[in-house]
Amino acid sequence: MIQKVEVVPGCISCRNCENVCPEVFVINPTSKVITEKYNWLDSQILQAEAMCPVNVIKVTCKQKIKLSFKKAILKEKNLLTKDVLELTFETDNFSFIPWQYISIQATDLIWKFSRSYSIASGTKNTFTLTVKLLNKWRWSNYLSKLKVWEQINYLWALGNFTLQNNNNKKVFIATWTWLAPMISMLDACPKEIEKTVIFWVRFENDIYYKEKLENYENTKVIIKVSKPSPDYKWEKWRVTDNLNEIWKNDEVYICGNPEMIDSVQKWLSDLWHDKNLIFYECFTISRVYPGFWKDMIFNWNIPWINIFSWIVIIFSLTLIPYSWFYNASNNNLYWNYLFTNNFMWFLFDLSWWSVVFVMAIRPLSDLFPKIWILKKLVTLRKAFWILSSSIIVVNLIWPMILDFSKLNSYLSIVKWNFYIPIISRISEITAIILLITSNDLSQKKLWIWWKRIQRSSYLYFISWWIIAWLYAPIKIYPSLTIVIILWILALMKSRIWK
Repeated sequence: MIQKVEVVPGCISCRNCENVCPEVFVINPTSKVITEKYNWLDSQILQAEAMCPVNVIKVTCKQKIKLSFKKAILKEKNLLTKDVLELTFETDNFSFIPWQYISIQATDLIWKFSRSYSIASGTKNTFTLTVKLLNKWRWSNYLSKLKVWEQINYLWALGNFTLQNNNNKKVFIATWTWLAPMISMLDACPKEIEKTVIFWVRFENDIYYKEKLENYENTKVIIKVSKPSPDYKWEKWRVTDNLNEIWKNDEVYICGNPEMIDSVQKWLSDLWHDKNLIFYECFTISRVYPGFWKDMIFNWNIPWINIFSWIVIIFSLTLIPYSWFYNASNNNLYWNYLFTNNFMWFLFDLSWWSVVFVMAIRPLSDLFPKIWILKKLVTLRKAFWILSSSIIVVNLIWPMILDFSKLNSYLSIVKWNFYIPIISRISEITAIILLITSNDLSQKKLWIWWKRIQRSSYLYFISWWIIAWLYAPIKIYPSLTIVIILWILALMKSRIWK
């Protein structure tokens, strides 16, 4: 269930959110949330969040909700010009309507990001995109490095501005790679219908799909070049130069940046063209990558956070057990270790501060939602759960492996007496439960029970706190007090907000 939707500064007015979920988002002039009623719109809202190319839509959910992305494999990759790339992907059960687009999601060292591309052509098992490659643009870098047979994730075809099913003459106006949806419509347009294509590029070596356009029957092709060479023989300057050739009852389809579309619409309006016969889709170009430090400091895009998460998990499941066994074998568990009294003290400190981080980061992110670095750090909770619980489990399991008699001792009544012994057993059992279930497979298999099982983390934290308090009260009191205050404040804020 979605609790809150907001748009932070940085919207580029790409209209993805408005196209996907007009009940919640409107572009005026940038994206705005127009309602707080999200019932039955979870899928569309999450889709808008996933499709935002600059990650400015922020959604807060009561429980974890995931969109189902489809997968496609890069089958063919061709350079049509020096900076226009044609990509053909293979997938299952693909369907689209001419003019529609798909949203691709990827992950790099910075974070997840997405971009929408119009479909140039498609079959039941393939689709083709054309991409403009620009320096320092995130998607350009990603797609130019994508290798044949590598996989991408995408959302199904979207878009409401589709080819009209009638026999009217049709005029298609496009610039650069915004030609893609026109190609899909020309493929679907009956041969007997009269068609005109007006295609603009800056230089003549930017022209692509020229032969393809000229092979469509009953089609007039006008290619405009604004900066041609002296030997260039065809049309020059702008797409608006030929608008006076468009009849009032012609259907006009426009695709490009907002400035070009506004200009063409104004020209057609001055020529008294019926606005109901003008169909268009505005696309803004994606954000120029601002640079490593600026993106990290101002946009809170922390690099390598996913890699760091995996490093913590691998460290927990490999180096922690190995180092315990190594120190136990050398009788060094209770001797000086690094900057602590001994190795065991180091492990318990690491486990305690890991669980403090896990318990504190969620209420912190709820209390200060505009500090988006906190939202990013929330994704590390699973890794630190595994780190904390793995230390407890290692200290429980390894001694039993090295000395099987300790298993019988563990099952004895002495080990399960009330107060401290039973509290220790609770921390160990909940640690095992959390360690086993802190993965995507468990979440998928357990479904609704997974969330309920994960609530044992509170029991783990409380039992850990009682045990730690007995050994190091001065260290435990401040951190425990902070966590409790944060949870109370977050709960109060949640109640007030509701």
